[in-house]
Amino acid sequence: MAGLWTALVEGTRSVASVPSDAVEESKEDVRDAGRSRYDKISRRRSEHLRKFRVDTYDLLEHKGGRNGEGKPKGVSNRALFRQTPVDANVMEKIKTLKLCEENRAAQRVAKGKVRAFKKEVSPNHKVPVQMRFYPFFGALDPEINKFLGIPKRDKLRLVTTCGTVKQVEEATEASLIATPIEVAFAGRSNVGKSSLINALSLATCARSANVPGYTQSLHFYALRKDLSLVDMPGYGYASAGYDQVDDWNDLVDSYLVSRGKKRLRRVYVVIDSRHGIKQNDREFLHMLSKAKVKFQVVMNKTDACKPSDLAKRWWHVNEEIKRLPNAVHRIHMCSSRTGAGVQEITKELYHLTSHIIGTTSSVQQQQQQQ
Repeated sequence: MAGLWTALVEGTRSVASVPSDAVEESKEDVRDAGRSRYDKISRRRSEHLRKFRVDTYDLLEHKGGRNGEGKPKGVSNRALFRQTPVDANVMEKIKTLKLCEENRAAQRVAKGKVRAFKKEVSPNHKVPVQMRFYPFFGALDPEINKFLGIPKRDKLRLVTTCGTVKQVEEATEASLIATPIEVAFAGRSNVGKSSLINALSLATCARSANVPGYTQSLHFYALRKDLSLVDMPGYGYASAGYDQVDDWNDLVDSYLVSRGKKRLRRVYVVIDSRHGIKQNDREFLHMLSKAKVKFQVVMNKTDACKPSDLAKRWWHVNEEIKRLPNAVHRIHMCSSRTGAGVQEITKELYHLTSHIIGTTSSVQQQQQQQ
């Protein structure tokens, strides 16, 4: 036992007798080996990504950047975003429309408006929808109220849903979706397309949920006899399978091709104001440009942004949109939760379709008289 103890002590002394410099050198060798391996992997990865990189904001013109990426040395994407110029007119619009007011503040305003309305008008009188659910929506002109079907309760009605290309063809042949004018709403999953349809029509008919990929087919809603709002399935849903994504792409392509310019008046591409235009949005916008479909970008969920960040996001989106043909260069900013900025889209929808709706309704009246 004593011999064993002596051996252990001697072994400890021999290990302790190793110079500290030698230990540090061996550690440095291990670190260098790890660094070189990591550099090789990161170099391979950056070379691979560079093949598919899209230079959206002309940031790659600067040479001598870190790892050959082209951006100035030591400047991160966050720092570049902070350097984005802010348009004074955009900031004024954000403050005037209360685009960045949180939902809690909106609900407090809504409760105050409802109490004042019941006190001034009557406790039993029906409170307007925009006053209860969309306090920052504002008052509408009588003509637009008539256009939306107010005060009729079922002004927005689900006509049909089409999940395949064949169903779209069958519904068109059966005159289920035979309205002369259609306005479509597209965008990534969970950006608030269905909620925006409800907000701008002051209805609750469009099915919406907080679950990404909830809308998986074309939903045709009749706002009037002459006008349909089309809720398109969201793209970019990560949990969807490849076959399902291909089916959605075929469905959207067939719908856009089958509708002419006179029928499909506009496609509103809804994006998240917190993130701006993503790669999926970019591909979809280019596809609309090639198909010569008129489209317009709507920045939703502004209530989750700071005013300065929203103005900078608007600048980046505007820089990208103005390069695309068939794009309407006016970018809408809104919150489908508070109603801020939604009234502008409703007014635009009215002016976009009112003259056509007026002519079609007069033709229908003449046919009925004959």
